[in-house]
Amino acid sequence: MKYQELLYSRSLSKDYRWMIVPPKISSDSLKLLNQLYNLYDKYKNAFCKSPVLPLYCLNHLQTTFLVSCGLSNHKDKDGRNIYHLQGISIPPEYRRHFWFILPWILANYDGENLLNTWRKVDFPAADDIVRRASEDCFFKLDLLDKSLAELIKTSKFTLERFDELSIGEPVYIPFDKNGLKELAHVIVSSDYGCVNFAFGATPEMIRAFDFKIIAKLGDNSNMRLNRRTRITESVPSFILDERDKDTRELVDDPIDRFDPRKKDNLKNQSKMVRRNNSFHLFDQFVPRFLSILRLGKKLKRSKKSG
Repeated sequence: MKYQELLYSRSLSKDYRWMIVPPKISSDSLKLLNQLYNLYDKYKNAFCKSPVLPLYCLNHLQTTFLVSCGLSNHKDKDGRNIYHLQGISIPPEYRRHFWFILPWILANYDGENLLNTWRKVDFPAADDIVRRASEDCFFKLDLLDKSLAELIKTSKFTLERFDELSIGEPVYIPFDKNGLKELAHVIVSSDYGCVNFAFGATPEMIRAFDFKIIAKLGDNSNMRLNRRTRITESVPSFILDERDKDTRELVDDPIDRFDPRKKDNLKNQSKMVRRNNSFHLFDQFVPRFLSILRLGKKLKRSKKSG
């Protein structure tokens, strides 16, 4: 199976840029990956606290991307950590091969550095690397180890068909090491073909991309989303901003509006608003009532004196 490597990062002295790109890649494809990295960059500190690296599969035009975002092993001249988006690009004629061996890639990419493009770059000379064309690389299907065969013949998960993929429903998995294994089993047990997935996603990523398999940042539960039980885990506070606390979002979001917990929260917030309004009206009424009483006493005094 043929693929090309890609790397978006920075070097010792130069700012973030595309350092290695697949040949003949479209500018729209690069913009898509830039958008993904920018959404990662907003919460990179939260991602770095996770025991697993985020991983994304995106199908765009005539290319399929499998990329990861995270810390490199390098620092710039000011001692700051250098982050990256790196991975591989698969031509359309190899898309079926890619989806077939993807469980094996997931089982081995940490130990084998399969998606680590930085390892082939001479860091001291990286300042001069700008849009270097990637060479063709190959996965040799006949040399795959036993891990792929074990995944394919695993009966426990092949019996649990993920029908949600075939009807367009997203499948939710935990964002942890067990979730990485579950991702491989979802892929093995799915006949739907190559789909977009996000192993490590923020709410903004979910809104921006059409992901079919999702592991949310901060969600390390063993529960998954299916048609019978819709589970919406809350996102940890370190990736929320003030806009996410707006009660209007509970109504506007098409998924959250069916969450009974959030309905209860909305009811409680509405009660609080009504209660606060009642206190506000009471606070306004009392001073006016007292002023009327004082005015009445003054009128009585003036009449007596007259």
